[in-house]
Amino acid sequence: MIAIRKALLASTTLALALSGQNAVAQSSEEGASNRNADIIVTARKKRESILKVPVVQSVLTDTVIERYQIRDLQDITTKIPGLVSGNAVLAIGEQMSLRGVGSNSLDQGVDQSVSLNIDGLQLSHGLAYRAAAFDLAQVEVLKGPQALYFGKNSTAGVISFRTADPGDSLEVKANLGYEFEAREKRGEFIISAPLGDTFGVRLGALYSNSDGIFKNTATPQPGFGGQTPKYSRIGGGESYLVRATLLFKPSSDFTARVKANFARDKMRQGGLNQLIDCPDGTGPLAPFPWNFYHPTEDCKFDKTVNFIDLDPAAFPGIRNGGTPYLDLRQNFGTVELSYNLSPELALTSVSGLYDAKADAMINGTFTGYAGPAISADNIFKRHEFTQELRLESDFKDSAINFSTGGFYQKGSISNDFTLGGNTRFGLPATLVKGISTIKLESISLFGQLRFKASDKFEIAGGARWQHEKRNLDVFNRLTNTVTALAPGTDRISSKNWSPELTLTYTPSDTVTVFAAFKQAYKSGSFNIVIPGNPGENKRFGDEKAQGGEVGLKSRLADRALSFDIAAYYYKYAGLQTGVNEPAQNGLPVLRTVNAGKAEIYGIDMELSYRPPSVDGLSLNLAANWNKTRFIELNNVPCFGGQLASQGCNQFLNATTGRFTSQNLAGVPFVRAPEWRINFGFDYEMPVGENMKFVIANDNQYSSSYLAILGNPAIRPKTVQPGALKMDLSLTLYGKDERWSIGVVGKNLTDKLRAGYCSSYNAAGGGIFSAPIAGGTVRNGTGQDELGCSTAAGRGLSVRVGFKY
Repeated sequence: MIAIRKALLASTTLALALSGQNAVAQSSEEGASNRNADIIVTARKKRESILKVPVVQSVLTDTVIERYQIRDLQDITTKIPGLVSGNAVLAIGEQMSLRGVGSNSLDQGVDQSVSLNIDGLQLSHGLAYRAAAFDLAQVEVLKGPQALYFGKNSTAGVISFRTADPGDSLEVKANLGYEFEAREKRGEFIISAPLGDTFGVRLGALYSNSDGIFKNTATPQPGFGGQTPKYSRIGGGESYLVRATLLFKPSSDFTARVKANFARDKMRQGGLNQLIDCPDGTGPLAPFPWNFYHPTEDCKFDKTVNFIDLDPAAFPGIRNGGTPYLDLRQNFGTVELSYNLSPELALTSVSGLYDAKADAMINGTFTGYAGPAISADNIFKRHEFTQELRLESDFKDSAINFSTGGFYQKGSISNDFTLGGNTRFGLPATLVKGISTIKLESISLFGQLRFKASDKFEIAGGARWQHEKRNLDVFNRLTNTVTALAPGTDRISSKNWSPELTLTYTPSDTVTVFAAFKQAYKSGSFNIVIPGNPGENKRFGDEKAQGGEVGLKSRLADRALSFDIAAYYYKYAGLQTGVNEPAQNGLPVLRTVNAGKAEIYGIDMELSYRPPSVDGLSLNLAANWNKTRFIELNNVPCFGGQLASQGCNQFLNATTGRFTSQNLAGVPFVRAPEWRINFGFDYEMPVGENMKFVIANDNQYSSSYLAILGNPAIRPKTVQPGALKMDLSLTLYGKDERWSIGVVGKNLTDKLRAGYCSSYNAAGGGIFSAPIAGGTVRNGTGQDELGCSTAAGRGLSVRVGFKY
């Protein structure tokens, strides 16, 4: 907390110094009104002031996005207290948590608890988060369960991206930038123009190429299947995105909007998993002559890693010459049609299409000296079509209004997975090879009735009925046979109701008080990261959220002061939680389980102040205090080497005489810090002739949190320590912002933190001499190691922009 006080003092001192300058205040009521105007949001799928919406949400406007150079999801998480991400390997993608609730499974069959909505297209897979943070008009983060307004249920919240539309005049923009730490070159080009009175088009293109911030110092131990890494720096790659928007508005009653996106990411690694805890040292595992640890391995969070490439001679048929990679292609878009049936009734149709293919291969256990015992290779595909119809009323002279509609989704998910063996160790070239395919279909009907009891009080009640069906097929490509799973476990039929009740009281135009009761579900699915064995049950059940929140939104001091606060409490049943099991039959085991019961409660607060005496200055403070815990979480697999005295004392295996599981009741959620605080300021002032200078500062404090499910008292390294990060940008704009030049610093304190960690047998290459769990003593392998996917450290960049 000392670091917080120092940063807060520095930030406040600078802000007060700026406010003491002889600045010219707004001289007209119109100017003040524009400056302090409320943000318009679409949280209830209609345009309305954020002050009037009875939903807890944080918003990043286009101005904030520009000033802080928000370019990806990681940047967004730094501006939203309570939003945390973790990057997983292969085709898992980003794992999002909001208020501590999120997905932490290493499995492509798991939908995210935090959904992503891009221009009306509802997505729930982590890969999609890589593609849309470009040319954004606004980002809205809706916190807590969302069932009524965004397609399918979301049990933790929704991140909504609204990309820019064509304007009513010609616009040409170009931005060039260079980031020094990752050696990233980035270019953006946008052209937007009206084509007549009723038609507009906007085209945008983004290209970036970076080396990455991590230095790879691995060298191969001769004769054991490794080869010198192709890249001395990793974590980067090449990306591009092209977006086209067509807007057709032939009359005031009809609008057609088409969005098409084409994105590709070619990354130098299929994921990063830096060793942070090696409890048994980094020497070779007796009696084997090889060592999977590089001689310089320090098992610490830093920007130096050791990842060896794979020798094709030891891994016959290995792709990309043995160099790990991820090649992700995503094509997606929406067609939105809005028609006013009458002045009081509006009908909206949103059709969405998403098609993704992730082609990836990794060093199976991220070894740094000897080649790994296993390689992991997968081709992941997801294709889905969605359709939503919505009818909205606006009877201005009536006390009753409504929203109603339906949603349909049809899609498929497939994971073609190959687990290769290192033939230098006498292993078969192919250990596992198969395709898991999920077919899914979902239909839901929703409706809400809003009753205006008086000019100041509204009661809104609604519900969504949802029926989702999923089927799983597993094909073993080694035997060319269909794998017969446990009877009845290859299909899911989930039906549920999600009611919602909201009370809204607006005593004035500047104050809103609300209370809401909510319930939401997320459908169960199947574990598909590794093809199943005959008779296996790969199914897990629904996730349910139920609870409520009360809040206050206010605009005070002639709207110069904005103060929002909300308290919440939710219970979760069947929370879908990822667990790592010790290797079985020489192969790693990853699966998802349903936690019995869990709860969260806390407070969200946002405060901003624009001193009337200082034109252009804004002070900001936001905080999330959040408590999470599992009330019931039984039968969780023990980590390798966990003793019975360390809690591995459930479900005795009569054959081995050892326990297999542990009880984690009382443990907090993964990626759930108790405190997340943002504070800072931005200041815009005129300089020279027709120019302006903008300085923007944002500081982010996070308390400690778990990065892997487990008991932190047993394994302290599973806890990510608290950290304070600081962002600062300085930008000079020319007349009418025709040109700009800026310097941006992100995470200037250079704090490395992980959003996801895994426990595995690194010393034994994942499969040799696996650590024994559930006994009174350990075997010679000792304990599992910890590896984590590290978020980016410090970033320093320069950029220039041109606009016509």
